[in-house]
Order: sequence, then structure tokens, then C-alpha cells
Amino acid sequence: MKNEQKPKRTPLIIIIPFRAAVAMGDGGDGGFDAIVASRRDDAGEAMRASRDLPPGTLLVRVAPFAAVPYPDEMRRSCHGCFRACGAERECGACGVARLCASCAGCETTKAYHAYECHALARLRDGERGLTLAHNDLRLLLRVLSVRRRHRDVVASSYATAASDAAAASGDVIVDDVDAFDALMSGVDGGDDGELPESSIAMLHEVAKQAKFLVAAEARASVDACVRTLGRLQLNGFEMTASASEEEEEGGRGGGGGCGGGGHRPIGVGVYPSAAMFNHDCAPNAAQRFDAFGCVRVETTRRVRKGEELTIPYVDVMLGREERRGKLRKNFAFECACARCEREAG
Repeated sequence: MKNEQKPKRTPLIIIIPFRAAVAMGDGGDGGFDAIVASRRDDAGEAMRASRDLPPGTLLVRVAPFAAVPYPDEMRRSCHGCFRACGAERECGACGVARLCASCAGCETTKAYHAYECHALARLRDGERGLTLAHNDLRLLLRVLSVRRRHRDVVASSYATAASDAAAASGDVIVDDVDAFDALMSGVDGGDDGELPESSIAMLHEVAKQAKFLVAAEARASVDACVRTLGRLQLNGFEMTASASEEEEEGGRGGGGGCGGGGHRPIGVGVYPSAAMFNHDCAPNAAQRFDAFGCVRVETTRRVRKGEELTIPYVDVMLGREERRGKLRKNFAFECACARCEREAG
């Protein structure tokens, strides 16, 4: 039989409602077909394996809907794609943001910064006691900028120079505003989750501070900002460098590596299509970040068809009470996974 080489498939930028596609058993236009959605009595939606999966199976690769670098990273990374960026690329107006040549030439990324520039300058100067170290406030500003940018534009403009570059190395999901709005906010209870009253009160304070910073054209009500902040708290990811600290010291860099475990924290972001996975203290999948700031969720062991796919929300090397405390504080739920039940003794 003649061995004919198959033509190379062009990577996809998937801007369809990925949650809906998974619910219908279609992994995002064929790009990611290893998962299907189902309902779970105690945790709402659950992602399950559509077939038997070996370790290392890529389940989803998602570009950040919104992400900001930590203050230490702001002096060495592009604020659009998180790749290395020199001081010559720094914005002359705010003196904070850096955009690489690709992101500086992207109309969407430039629009995001235009809405944020003045606010970043005020944070740089520490006005009203607010600083660049307020990561939650900067991430809220980015979400409001994204929402404002896409209020009157077509869906295809959700792709940026960063997501285009990411797509050159493989399929990538680019979430839209509807995908973000479908996330739990913890404000209304029930299917929306339920943050403690003290946490909601704190979100109100941050939302009121945001009114002082947000550009007039991107402004939202305090109530809308509280819900946005709740979504960010319950669904956010801490981003880590794609290369391990050892690789960075050796100057090798790279686009692989596992999140955490020797990988330097670089920022915070929200990835709605990756937030579909529930937590487990003995997960069968894990998230890591590539050189484009995309999150990759991959299996860490063999998974049988129909088994729920879970990821760690906290460091699973911690003891039971510390894990449960972090989950309660940051994600507003009591973990009742098999490991926690077993360790309860």
C-alpha cells in the first residue's frame, strides 16, 4: 500500500462559543475533541473524556481573554503577548506598558492600551494610595477595555497579534465576551456561586476605586464591576513562565514546561474555556503556560472514556486543611473530593 503523506492541517483560531460546542460533543470545530460536557449534581458542569486518553493528551489550548503581568514582569515583558520586550518599547505617555513590534502594530492591542494608559500612569504615581501592585484592579481595567473594544466590532477582531502568533504553533481558542459573562461571579448564589459577604464587600471597594481610574468610554457601573471582579477571583489563573527557572538561568528559554514547579509566576489572567474544568486534589490533568501566554490543559495520567477531567486550583502538595482553606478563601467552595474525604481519616 502506498504511503502517502497527509497534507499539514492549518492551525485553527477558534472564536466560536467553545462551551456550546463542547456541550454538543464537538470539540471546537475539530480542534479539541477529547472532552465532552456533562452535569454533576454537586458542581454544575463537568468535563469528561470523550475517549480513552493517554498521559500528555492536549485537552484545550486557550489564549487569555484578559491578562496582566505582575509588577516585576512589567519591565521586561510585552503587555500584549508576555514575550520579552526591551525598554525601547515602553509607552512614552504612561511610562509603564511595553508593546513589542507585533503588538504595537495590532489595532486591537493598541485599543486596549489606549483605554488603560492614563490609569497606568496614575497607578505608577501612587495616586490615592493605589499602585501597580493592585493586580486585581489592573485586570479589571483590562476586562473593561476588552469589553469596550468589542462593543461594536465583529467577532473576528477578538484575535490579536498575540493569538495570531500563538496559532502559528497550533490550534488556539480565543474566548469572546459572552464566554466571560457565562462564568460564575459568586454574587447571586446558586449556579452563580456564592462568595462570602465579606469578600463581596471587598469587591465593592475595589469597584469603587476603579471608577477613579477607568477611561470614561470604558466605564461600567459598580455592580457590573463587582460581578466582573467576582468572575476574575473565581476563575482566574496565575500565569507562570513557559521555561523553568533552570532553563531561564541557562539561557535556553522555550515554549514548554509545566506551570508551577520551578516556573516563575509572571502574571494573572482569565481563560473562560479553561475554567470549565473542576478542581480535584488528585487531578488527572494540569495546566501549564506556553511562550505566548496561552494556557494548555493536558492529562497527567491515563484517563478512561467518561471519566471526569479535573485540574488543581491550588498546590496539591499542601496538607488537607491548607488546601481546603485556600479553596474556601479564593474559590468559595468546600472541597469534597475523594482525597480530602480519605485524608479526613
